[in-house]
Amino acid sequence: MNRTTFLALVVKEFPFVFRPALIFSRQALAAWLAALIFSASVLVFLPGLNGGFLFDDFPNLVSDAHWRMSTLTLDSLRAALGNGFSGFGGRPLALLSFALDHLRSGPDPAALKLTNIIWHGVNAVLVFLLVRALLRFVSTPAHRSEISLNVFAGCIAMIWAIHPLQVSTVLYIVQRMEIGASTAVLLACLTYLRARHCQIHGARVWPWWIASALTILAGLGFKETALLAPAFIGVIELCILRFAGPPDTVRLLKRAFVGATLFACGAFLLVVLPHYAAPGRYDIRDFDLAQRILTQGPVLVHYLSQILLPIPDRLVFYYDNFPISTSLISPPWTLVAWAVLVGLAGIAVLCRHRFPLVSFGITWFFAGHLLTSNVVPLELAFEHRNYLALLGPLLALADLAARLLRRAHLDARLTAVAAIMLTITLLSSLQTRTWGEPLQLATALASRNIESARASYALGRRLFEQSRDDTQSPSWSFAREEFLHASRLNARSPLPEQALIIMHARDGTELPADIWPRLRKKYAGHALTPEAEGAIWQLANCRRRPDCPLDEQALFETFIVALERNPESARLRSMYATFAYVVLRDPELGVAMMRDAVALAPADPQFKANLARFLACRDDASAEVESLVAAVHDANHVGTYTEDLRVIQDRRDVCRL
Repeated sequence: MNRTTFLALVVKEFPFVFRPALIFSRQALAAWLAALIFSASVLVFLPGLNGGFLFDDFPNLVSDAHWRMSTLTLDSLRAALGNGFSGFGGRPLALLSFALDHLRSGPDPAALKLTNIIWHGVNAVLVFLLVRALLRFVSTPAHRSEISLNVFAGCIAMIWAIHPLQVSTVLYIVQRMEIGASTAVLLACLTYLRARHCQIHGARVWPWWIASALTILAGLGFKETALLAPAFIGVIELCILRFAGPPDTVRLLKRAFVGATLFACGAFLLVVLPHYAAPGRYDIRDFDLAQRILTQGPVLVHYLSQILLPIPDRLVFYYDNFPISTSLISPPWTLVAWAVLVGLAGIAVLCRHRFPLVSFGITWFFAGHLLTSNVVPLELAFEHRNYLALLGPLLALADLAARLLRRAHLDARLTAVAAIMLTITLLSSLQTRTWGEPLQLATALASRNIESARASYALGRRLFEQSRDDTQSPSWSFAREEFLHASRLNARSPLPEQALIIMHARDGTELPADIWPRLRKKYAGHALTPEAEGAIWQLANCRRRPDCPLDEQALFETFIVALERNPESARLRSMYATFAYVVLRDPELGVAMMRDAVALAPADPQFKANLARFLACRDDASAEVESLVAAVHDANHVGTYTEDLRVIQDRRDVCRL
């Protein structure tokens, strides 16, 4: 075979690579755009790989070892799927993804972030496919041809992928839950659109209905936000499809949507609302149910302002000091914010037929916040709650811009698009580079929001780690000042006081006299939060070590204050029992308190395991230990209590010698 024949054969076998006409064909354009969107979204976020763990990463990934998988066995898979995050269903698929990362790279935050980045790139491609599919059902100036349709959808997906607001989802490791759930939602929307396309054209539909339902179920394995998929599908139907299709099918579809809507409203009014309106549901928050709902008006408008003006200095990550609305006029911005939202809702209704993408974009944004801006006592605001909701405003604005610029010269339109892309890329690159260096990020967040106790505490923590307990280091002094600043803000969290107590105890320096009283005041004035539990547990653990001789009496008094304020907390009683048993060396008190914990939470095997540890060497309690061990063993389906059972057995073996 001569060279000419060989080249002809190669061109014939690989025409896509060697024929320019095919490389730039309409069929290939979508594939090239998808590859470009994926590559750009990955490249923009790569500088943030070395940012380390942050905030909720610590309790969920660093402190909890159950999700870590070192060998690929059936037992390790069960342990990974059955432990970890709280929430409806336990979020097993999110845990499995973290476990597989650990199997591949160990406890390396960069490896965990890389998976987030690649996964986000996949979601960006799905957004491109979704927008492209939506455009096929509407008639707008954005897609007069197949090429313009693909380019328009590609630009939307690109901006969505690299928008600076996405940084705090993609590079915040634990928010893989949000990313994974969003994958399911996007797939559910795409399969629904395919089902409706088949339905309109008389093709077989049922496999696509089943696929859409299955993707939603899979999304619940990542996070409860997958429950929003029906709401997003409803937005697509109301604003884009508008119940097109054969009359008989349309009647059934309308009945299904009306029935689903009535069921959802009934479940909300009869089950969800009474549950969260019950006394005590908001005890762990600084606001009540009515104040939370009122505050969501300013929160949503703030999100919209961040979407429109995504300057890094406005992306503060910590929103623990967001102003709480106590009425429509307190603060006055509350009424303005709600007026803006009502106005947008009115625009969505009025534009539904003439400007469907504008109506779709506004309604999609509202649908994206149905769970997090509702009655559930979540924290007021987080940037990652806009991960999918961001698509709505971007699509609405892009459609308006396309209509305004449709008579402009092609060069002017290309220049405008290039300028927007360049600006978004630059802002996002600045944000990702900040997130790529832990101390730089902590410094930036503390400077962007000086009234945030969390931001100040996080910076102090980074500085204290950098000082390596050297009291002569400038980092040690700066850390102390940050902790003091966070403490003076009078926020609810006791973490700043806990940090000051531990750093002074470890370094043998004098603790300010008002820190212990301030800490006790926080425990006396508020119901126990996860942060407060963690703080007092860290103090108790520190006191158990010889290098942390903090004031034992002061810690004892803090425990008493916390117990008086939270008499029904089994976890707090268990912590106090361990403190009494190990630090106070009062076994009888420790056993009594642990028995109280078991009585308060009889369904929790952990407290039974803790009690069995205390009683392991007592001859008069051998029967009780056997009963406790049997109960823990029966609950150990996924290996949660394997280590506890081993420790109990080891203690019993030692005592028999």
